[in-house]
Amino acid sequence: MKMLKGRNIVVFSDDWGRHPSSCQHLVKQLLPFNRVIWVNTIGMRSPRFSLYDVKRSFEVIGGWLRKKQEPEVDVLPVNLKVVGPIMLPYNNISIVRRFNRQSVRHTLMRRLAAEGMTNPLVISTFPCTCDYVGDLGESLYVYYCVDDFVNWPDVNLDLINTMEKKLLYNCDLVLVTAEELRKIKRSPEKPIHLLAHGVDSDRFNIRRDPDALPEAMRKFQGPVIGFFGALSAWLDFELIAALAAARPEWSFVFIGPADTDISPIMNIPNIHFVGKVPYEQLPAYAARFNAGIIPFQVNELTRSVNPLKLLEYLSLGMPVVSTYMPEVMKYADVVSIVRTSDEFLAALDVALADDDERKRQQRIEKARDNSWQAVAERFGQLVQQAEQQKGSPYERTGGVS
Repeated sequence: MKMLKGRNIVVFSDDWGRHPSSCQHLVKQLLPFNRVIWVNTIGMRSPRFSLYDVKRSFEVIGGWLRKKQEPEVDVLPVNLKVVGPIMLPYNNISIVRRFNRQSVRHTLMRRLAAEGMTNPLVISTFPCTCDYVGDLGESLYVYYCVDDFVNWPDVNLDLINTMEKKLLYNCDLVLVTAEELRKIKRSPEKPIHLLAHGVDSDRFNIRRDPDALPEAMRKFQGPVIGFFGALSAWLDFELIAALAAARPEWSFVFIGPADTDISPIMNIPNIHFVGKVPYEQLPAYAARFNAGIIPFQVNELTRSVNPLKLLEYLSLGMPVVSTYMPEVMKYADVVSIVRTSDEFLAALDVALADDDERKRQQRIEKARDNSWQAVAERFGQLVQQAEQQKGSPYERTGGVS
């Protein structure tokens, strides 16, 4: 397969650089060959009176007030521009929704014209961008569905459901990251294609070197049971607390920002929070883990989750224990998948007792079969097929492929 080349691309997704999301990994593969405008948006949740939401609101407003609506040039990859249109929360209010549409369209049309970018390929990971289909003169509008947003906590579910149905109907191509999402989002109007997550296996395939461990990871004695990623509402805090109580001699270490209330596990002596670390440094921190865990709640939301961290754990060669998710079952030969706290604890006991070099290499090789480059090449193939079917302006002018 060939990488998509010579394109103008507009992306609606999580703010660039906030989290190493699947969309950012995909776009990084495309950046050397294409020009990209990344749109930082307000997301889907209406803010509440919580510390996290207040802090996040000030961050967004600060971005609007600064003279530049993008990070400094030297921290952005080549070919990438980041814009932050002024947007208001509470899309359920019709006048707010109309304002947001006009603001986004005005900002992007000006930037596209300034950059000489026409017929853009639009990629969106958010249902709330349903109003922008057809507004940007796009060659193709892609809905890259990475979660079952209609089951997300703290969102207006009726509104998100309505928006997603509109987006599914009007967009040109639907890609999903899990088989369960393909079942849930199926539509008679158009086929839905699976585009599962990849991994930067070379970045994560490192050996533990005690002398190279970051200072924050050197203090832990005994086995370290680790988790990295956002500490979000779908974590099973009751499970985590039970595990920590059952094995007080183990250190349970969490790396990443908290975007929900983590008070249920805050004061447990052998649970430790390192906080957010730069993605480039994450493998060095996680190399101290003796096992990686994915302690998600089992519910309608997580049934369709494809945990991005799974392949990263495997690339590190460590044992992995996860609660049950259909997408994780694809890796049942190298991952312990459990349904109860007792099973989780037993699986960790076995993982620490029976790990060896053969199993480590098996995990690494399993992850290596799923590179982000291969995902990006598959993405390009699906885009070109959809453009041919649509007869898009880009396809008709015979653009670079």
